[in-house]
Amino acid sequence: MSSYSTEVKNIKLSDIVFDEKIYPRKKHDPILVQQYANDIEEIENSGNYISVSSDLTLLDGKHRYLAYLSKYDSKDIQKPVFIYPVKSETDKLTIAVKLNSSHGKQLTQEDKRKNVLTFYSEHRRSITEIAKLVSVRKATALGWTKTVRENEEQELNDKIFEMYLSCHTASEIGQSVEIPEQTVRDRIKKLSTEKFLGTKKWKLSKYGDFDEDKTLRPVYNYWSFPKNPNPMKYFGICHPSIIDNLIYLYTEPFDIVIDPFAGACTTIDVCKKRSRRYWISDRKPFPARENEIRKLDIVQELPSLNKRWSDVSLTFLDPPYWKQAEGRYSNDPEDFGNMTLDDFNKYLSGVINGIAKKQSKGFIALLIQPTQWKSPDKGFTDHAFDMIRLADPKRLKLINRIASPLSNLQCLPPMVAYAREKKMLLVQTREIIVWRII
Repeated sequence: MSSYSTEVKNIKLSDIVFDEKIYPRKKHDPILVQQYANDIEEIENSGNYISVSSDLTLLDGKHRYLAYLSKYDSKDIQKPVFIYPVKSETDKLTIAVKLNSSHGKQLTQEDKRKNVLTFYSEHRRSITEIAKLVSVRKATALGWTKTVRENEEQELNDKIFEMYLSCHTASEIGQSVEIPEQTVRDRIKKLSTEKFLGTKKWKLSKYGDFDEDKTLRPVYNYWSFPKNPNPMKYFGICHPSIIDNLIYLYTEPFDIVIDPFAGACTTIDVCKKRSRRYWISDRKPFPARENEIRKLDIVQELPSLNKRWSDVSLTFLDPPYWKQAEGRYSNDPEDFGNMTLDDFNKYLSGVINGIAKKQSKGFIALLIQPTQWKSPDKGFTDHAFDMIRLADPKRLKLINRIASPLSNLQCLPPMVAYAREKKMLLVQTREIIVWRII
């Protein structure tokens, strides 16, 4: 303890603060307290004082402190103490362990184990430092911290893998978890394997357990699903089975999936389950999950992806539909739902063709429904036809039009009555337009 210059000062016992986190023993010994109470004057006369920090936290001498209380039955009595000029929790515990190990009742193995775990988990000291401080072999300290270190390692791997799936760069991950970028790259290489994922998760990522919920692998271009299982009530929320089917058909594990109309993050949930990387954005991120969604107006700019466009296998587009989503997300005129039809066609086709120029392989899938009831004069507006017409034929080849009707009928009785009167067919169709990059 020669590195600290202590002073002796008389203070009231009532001013001493006992902090369980600083006390290096699991419990005190009542028998020893009574022995000290009988000999407290002799102990004090020998200069064996209680030790406290500069803020009067008890560092050493709890048995003597309790002996004083037992002897004098008062906390107002003043007694001399050693004051160490330290305030940090780490310094306090370090001195407390050294003092309690150097004299008096020695620390038990359980006490030492407690201190090893505290130093490692709460004060981030190295195993070598801890072993020296607590006076145990390094192998012993390693053994006591094994479970904690393994849990920390798993948490670190989970964080790296989670950030990797959400398309963060190795540099960004390294800064977040405070390890070198190359170490991140090495771990990603290790984590992106069947061995790391485990049998079940690997089967899920390869769709080996695709039929576990009695859902057949898609073989027809007609996808009808029961009610959306997502308990979140959010306008325009996409059925997860649509994204699941698209990922199954058009991607492999760790491919990148882009979704610039994130909504309530259904794409994120499916990609996590299936071990696909994802770059998800929205011009106005959903507040409850805005920490997972990048803020980006896809009309104004395309994702940079840090030179990883070559890893993109699927872009999924589920934009606010013209007129149908008018005022539902915002009142901004640049919102797709609030645009004029000409602007809607211009900007949505611009997004599709812009992405096609960046994406070097794979597919673009557009989920779209014709507008009818809210269009002028309730005219049938076929957005799918318009987008197919406006798609760049040099970059995009139409490979399918998948029918995916809504699970719940959205026509109210007055609408049905109007249609009967006018001999008009109400729109209940919805399509997924799939292009392949060429």
